[in-house]
Amino acid sequence: MAFYLPLLEPHFKHIEIGDTLTSLWSGCGSIVECMLDAEPCVIKAIKIPSHISHPKIKQSEFALKRKQQSYEVEYNFYKRYSPILPNKAKSIECVSAINSGDDYALVFKNFTKHGFAQASAIDIKPILTWLAHFHAFSLNKPAKGLWQQGNYWHLSTRPDEFNKLKQSADKKSDIKSAAHKIDKTLQASRYKTLIHGDAKLANFAASELSEILAYDFQYVGAGVGVTDVMYFMTSCFNDEHLHKYADAHLSYYFSQFKSALGVYQPQINADDVITTWHSLWPLAWADFYRFLAGWSPDHFKINSYMMAQVNLTLSSNNL
Repeated sequence: MAFYLPLLEPHFKHIEIGDTLTSLWSGCGSIVECMLDAEPCVIKAIKIPSHISHPKIKQSEFALKRKQQSYEVEYNFYKRYSPILPNKAKSIECVSAINSGDDYALVFKNFTKHGFAQASAIDIKPILTWLAHFHAFSLNKPAKGLWQQGNYWHLSTRPDEFNKLKQSADKKSDIKSAAHKIDKTLQASRYKTLIHGDAKLANFAASELSEILAYDFQYVGAGVGVTDVMYFMTSCFNDEHLHKYADAHLSYYFSQFKSALGVYQPQINADDVITTWHSLWPLAWADFYRFLAGWSPDHFKINSYMMAQVNLTLSSNNL
């Protein structure tokens, strides 16, 4: 019997398990189609193994606890935060969030049965609008039960990757020497919001009317909005497109953010937030580069646009 069936049985009278759509990261469970009380649903069934098997991540108690906490955070998000999100920053609908020990069953309405499909490159601007509304709605609100520092690559959660970085003789051009100051500067921003933390194109769904739903909130927590925007751009733009379009799309995001903040929190000076976050744009890239350089130094996302932002960070007075 599947481990998640005892989690479901107290909540649903009629359970029909369908196809397994995919396995979760490194053997942590499965995504399964089902019918629950005649409603087409998808279960994210989570069971943390005692050993993480991943080619680029060293097995350690630290790494295991990080993964365990990520699923606890996701559970908390769907229980406490998802139901109150505004219409322009919705997540996929969670029917039930169930937990027993280290086992979880997150039950979602199957968005493919409600006019949504996996987002694609035509949805870039609608997703930037989603991010703008999510950040504006959550600005300066506490991240209770979530990561106190959102995203999966920030410095305190990636000591193994940091230790793999090679130190440059020239500290003015050395990301390892600057890493703690970059991290501290990002954390010290006077404007913090909830960031998705893994805002790649693959974690959004879109309708034909350009309505957007987000999912995979394992790394949601406190941060600056441009961190999500930076990471999103790495998922849908190559190096050439970043040079051509990054500035325009960042400006578009900020325009949407300003409008959204006027709706949700008009007492906050939007221009001041935008000025503050715009100054952190190169640092967000440098922070992600620090992780990639330690995790997978030949990663395709390390490109000339990213390195230009890294060099700007290291050579300027941003730090």
